[in-house]
Amino acid sequence: MKNIKYFILIILGATTLFSCSDGFLKENVYDFKSNNNFFQTPDDADQAMIGTYKFLADMYRQSMIEMLTQNSGAFNKHRLSTVWISGTYTSATKEIYQTWQYAFQLINGCNDVIANVETMSSIDDSTRNIIIGEARFLRGWTYFVLVRMYLQLPIKLEPTRNVEDVMIPLSPSADIYEQVIIPDLEFAKENCPVRWSAANTGRATSGAAAAALAKVYLTLAGNEDGSEYWAKARDEAKWVMDNGGYSLVSDFGKLWETGVKNTEESIFEVQYMRGVNTGSGYAKIFTPGKSGLAAKGGGWGRSRITQKNYDDFANAYPGDYRIEKSTVTIDGLSGFIDIRKDKFIPVYPTKKYNKKTQAWPYVGKWIDPEAPDNFAADNNFIVIRYADVLLIYAEAENEVNGPTAEAYDAVDMILERARNADGTPREQPANWERTLTKEEFRDKVWNERRFELLGELKLWFDLVRKGWDKFRQFKEDDNAYGFKPVPHGVYEKNMYYPIPSLEISANDAISVEDQNPGY
Repeated sequence: MKNIKYFILIILGATTLFSCSDGFLKENVYDFKSNNNFFQTPDDADQAMIGTYKFLADMYRQSMIEMLTQNSGAFNKHRLSTVWISGTYTSATKEIYQTWQYAFQLINGCNDVIANVETMSSIDDSTRNIIIGEARFLRGWTYFVLVRMYLQLPIKLEPTRNVEDVMIPLSPSADIYEQVIIPDLEFAKENCPVRWSAANTGRATSGAAAAALAKVYLTLAGNEDGSEYWAKARDEAKWVMDNGGYSLVSDFGKLWETGVKNTEESIFEVQYMRGVNTGSGYAKIFTPGKSGLAAKGGGWGRSRITQKNYDDFANAYPGDYRIEKSTVTIDGLSGFIDIRKDKFIPVYPTKKYNKKTQAWPYVGKWIDPEAPDNFAADNNFIVIRYADVLLIYAEAENEVNGPTAEAYDAVDMILERARNADGTPREQPANWERTLTKEEFRDKVWNERRFELLGELKLWFDLVRKGWDKFRQFKEDDNAYGFKPVPHGVYEKNMYYPIPSLEISANDAISVEDQNPGY
């Protein structure tokens, strides 16, 4: 078996299986490496499975990063606006269909693997179920990402063989959860290994499936008191805690060092490696220009943290080590070295800053000064990590039983890690007093998610699952705070995205009347 970190070498032989034509989502019918002559041996099946991860890497590139950060109310883009900040994107906005396209390329690749491996006679049942479980994990996870973004989707569970195969009507969210997401993730949990060998690091595991199910049930619970999904979310998170073999990295800062990948905290992460066409773009999108922290001298700083969200973190836990490691700092000071002038450039909240040019701090979780080009950095993206699962458990346990000792203990693990990271004892972040009401605990754990998981593409989803009142108030509060040349648009329709106009025009089973409300 091949190491997934080198999937790009395999994909050269496998892309003919999954590639798209120039038309939008009109997948090519398979040629000489078709289901008739490619899926002959277990190694063929394994190569095809690994090849699908290319599309996972594509899905987590620039389009989705900017959609989820800038529409969250916690990020801005200097003095400039974007359609994500203003909320004025449309069904024709390119990122809307790029994210959709990459996701359905991945779904189609998974469908092809499932359909062909199911009928292979040269593979034993155990290996068959592992590979199908892996494909169903990726398919279920991708549908989970998409259903929260686009609300309704075509349910596509068979590979594309001809043009008619893509003419599928939209289905509502409830059907997608019931028919695809939950059964796919349950099958993956049952059949994927708890751990892969070192040569297969990065592939989907039973722990990743259980963690994904915990997130699914947390989303389905929404804001509903007494929802049955709270207990399900808690139980899946607890299964990961008891059976996954994961733990927190002792030093929070180590998670973000260039080249550090697939730690004991990582449950599932997108694998990138430094190089053109194989690397990631996170350093380029988040870090400042002329800082030397990304390719070609620095980043674009396209998604910068707003003043309020920085201050919320700093005021909750003054001196929290996580702030230093999550934002761009030099020797503990907010700012960076301009490599052209060899000069320290302060950013918020340093007092000596120009509010017209340096009004926001930058995310510093992803840097790669050695990247040879834009979107060629050596930073993986952690989709789910153990700290996320602990916070899911704490939130769900509180909703079921109130703030129990077990709920506090889960949060304490995260706070204690931050407080004692790098071997230096600190006073903050202090453990919470164990006197909170259920409502107080609910608010604090929600905020803890945005502090601990800052910039990790979780906040928009967390806002949406909490409902319109939370989504609206969060953006309005940020608009009213501090220096704000570019306010966030506050529209209920921005809690989801439109069905891409190109999909509507290409898919005869979808009409303009099927479009999501407000678009």
